[in-house]
Amino acid sequence: MDNGHKTLLSVKNLKTYFFQDEGTVKAVDGATFDVYPGKTLGIVGESGCGKSVTSQSILRIVEEPGRIVEGEIKLRRANGEEIELTRLSPNSKEMRAIRGPEIGLVFQEPMTSFSPVHTIGNQIIEAIRLHFGLNERQAREKAVESLRQVGIPKPERRIDEYAFQLSGGLRQRAMIAMALSCDPRLLIADEPTTALDVTTQAQILDLLRQLQQQRGMAIMLITHNLGVIAEMADDVVVMYLGRVVEEGPVDDIFHAPKHPYTKALLRSIPSIESTARVKLPTITGSIPHPYNRPTGCPFHPRCPEFMRGTCDRQEPTLLSLNERQKVSCFLYENGKKMGD
Repeated sequence: MDNGHKTLLSVKNLKTYFFQDEGTVKAVDGATFDVYPGKTLGIVGESGCGKSVTSQSILRIVEEPGRIVEGEIKLRRANGEEIELTRLSPNSKEMRAIRGPEIGLVFQEPMTSFSPVHTIGNQIIEAIRLHFGLNERQAREKAVESLRQVGIPKPERRIDEYAFQLSGGLRQRAMIAMALSCDPRLLIADEPTTALDVTTQAQILDLLRQLQQQRGMAIMLITHNLGVIAEMADDVVVMYLGRVVEEGPVDDIFHAPKHPYTKALLRSIPSIESTARVKLPTITGSIPHPYNRPTGCPFHPRCPEFMRGTCDRQEPTLLSLNERQKVSCFLYENGKKMGD
């Protein structure tokens, strides 16, 4: 998926495991993908497939007992210099300088991101002062401007309100304002519209698109909602049990999906042409328990095209099918579907 210019962020064979008394949870188990400047990469999959832990790994904010055990995360800074983030200590000055000015994060639930005892302005101003060295008045002006940019009405007044005084949509906008206040080159948006109604969701997605066009920033959009992916993404990575099972441009993923899991996800979306009151197809079974990962391909217990003796014994690798799409599935060998 080379978009003709250098990658902004490159993740290779990332493995983030949680070591617990009951066993090891392989939350991310060999994920590989690239993010390009000014483009939106959608990362999609059911809950529990490792999407959020991937974003936490990039920002080095994985909580104990989790840790990155393998792989590399390379960030290309504005001056062209490449930094290997896995070599930095999570609490180091270098890593703190990357969170904010280089990579911003919009969390899934803004109520957990804002402190209940400080005004939203207080928290945005603190981030701005930390990274830009401005005085209180200058930082406040920049914070008001950030709130205005994300469409919050009367930002001069709202800046002194607490998170609980704002509606869900305004809280999410304030969260985006905080993530953008340090002018990041990459914005990671983790389920940015989950708790919002459809109208507010559309407004937030429009806002992200406008801000991306104005600033030329890259967006890494993590969601289980394929509708959001169709609307926002240039390229898509489909994850299952911590692994990338398919990746490619958004049109190819939606119109010519290759992996049985991607096909099953797409079949389970209602469409305008769907017959009313007819039950939608669902993916059989459920995601395996993290401690009981299946051997072989992680999707094989739920796969309609499962081949006994192959899928349950070996793990497929991510293969290039053409210049655009990659797939991790034994149905494809040497870039072609077997039997074609």
